[in-house]
Amino acid sequence: MNDNIINIIIKIFTINFYSFLIFFSIINERIHTKIKFFIIILFSILITTIYCIAICYLEKLSILIITFLMQLILIKVQINDNNKPILVVNLLANALSYAFFTVASIVEIIPKLIFNIKNTNIDFILIFLIDTILCLKVSRIKRIKNGMSFLKERVTNNYFNIIILNISSVLLVCYSLFGIYDGELKEQILITFVIIIAIMIVMIQKTLTLYYKQKLLHQTIEDYKNEIREKDKKIKELSDEKFKISKLNHEFYNRQKSLEKKVADYVSNASVETANELAITEQIADLSKEYSDKLQNIKHPDKLPTTEIEEIDDMFKYMQSECKKNNIEFKLQINGNIHHMINQIIPKDKLVTLIGDHLRDAIIAINSSNNSFKSIIAILGKADEFYEFCVFDTGIEFELETLLALGTKPITTHKDTGGTGYGFVTTFETLRETKGSLVIEEKHKMSENNYTKAVRIIFDGKAQYRISSYRMKEQNKSIL
Repeated sequence: MNDNIINIIIKIFTINFYSFLIFFSIINERIHTKIKFFIIILFSILITTIYCIAICYLEKLSILIITFLMQLILIKVQINDNNKPILVVNLLANALSYAFFTVASIVEIIPKLIFNIKNTNIDFILIFLIDTILCLKVSRIKRIKNGMSFLKERVTNNYFNIIILNISSVLLVCYSLFGIYDGELKEQILITFVIIIAIMIVMIQKTLTLYYKQKLLHQTIEDYKNEIREKDKKIKELSDEKFKISKLNHEFYNRQKSLEKKVADYVSNASVETANELAITEQIADLSKEYSDKLQNIKHPDKLPTTEIEEIDDMFKYMQSECKKNNIEFKLQINGNIHHMINQIIPKDKLVTLIGDHLRDAIIAINSSNNSFKSIIAILGKADEFYEFCVFDTGIEFELETLLALGTKPITTHKDTGGTGYGFVTTFETLRETKGSLVIEEKHKMSENNYTKAVRIIFDGKAQYRISSYRMKEQNKSIL
């Protein structure tokens, strides 16, 4: 058999085989089984055989249509999903496969001229290798390796499908007219394919960019819708709460008026016995307690964001209840995946201890102040490139002596309100193990409209203790 005929057979088999692989790659359909892979090889051999027989009797374009239809038969057997635009994707796969082979044929001219290669078999081997490299490189592009998402659904992407249908059809028709490789590349073939392939590359790149912009816009709209739903839910909860409080006020209105009348009668009659006075006082106290208890049942604490880690969520809920007892506002923010934090950075039990210690310290600091603005913000998770736990509070400032002695011994200025000083000792032990850093920030004096200080525990691998205070120059100390 003539070497040129063998090369053509291998070429047709390669183009059809790569067409199948590109098709399944575009729709992100992995070839998991050996049977599926064997079927693709078998069909590629069958198509190649029919091509070689038909080339003696039919025009190139007719043969191309026949091979395309045979590919569709195999694909339809393998994929039973009417939503996928099989015709368009297979057309694109064929266009890319023929384009890669043509580009490989053009690129092969360079080593052919450099090394003065005259053997057609070596020519074809080089073309085959370049073709394979091109297919692998393109399939690993970030936006393509997991499939072209905009081609996976038929219904919503007619615009993209029409563009691809037109470009791919033109490329394949041009190939059928000019592109059968016979060892020589004519000037008109080179110009035709370079232009069409360039158009296809630009078209795919623009289409991908447009698709991802639309996807981002759609995601943004969905986020806004979710936010609106959450706001509507919150408004409904507040409306329900307002209705229940109004109902409660109505329930107690007459009882309150009755009690007021009783007090007025007591004032007007100075000879009322002491026992009656005590009874009125007790009645007022009971009414106030009943009202407070019922109001407490109506008002539920704000729902906290969750880490999906039970022990950590329980600690935040407990600290929220402690803040509520002390009339302190408590806000919590969770950033990122906390599972990664406890699996890779800090053990769960030590993180729970840190959270409890520093939120307790913040409550004590607020109760030790005369600030009417009572608030705590806790932030847990990823901040910039590192994980951290941060507590802002509106309580009193640290004593400078306390700041300088932290971690060296148990020290506190709040023994009378429950402070022990062991919280920071435990914190420094944990930071030594995790190579985390403790940063204490004080930007201004205690005020009625801002937070006094922030205690930040940053897992940055630096093992530092840093103080940033308006009362002293920023100091960097490595005492861990």
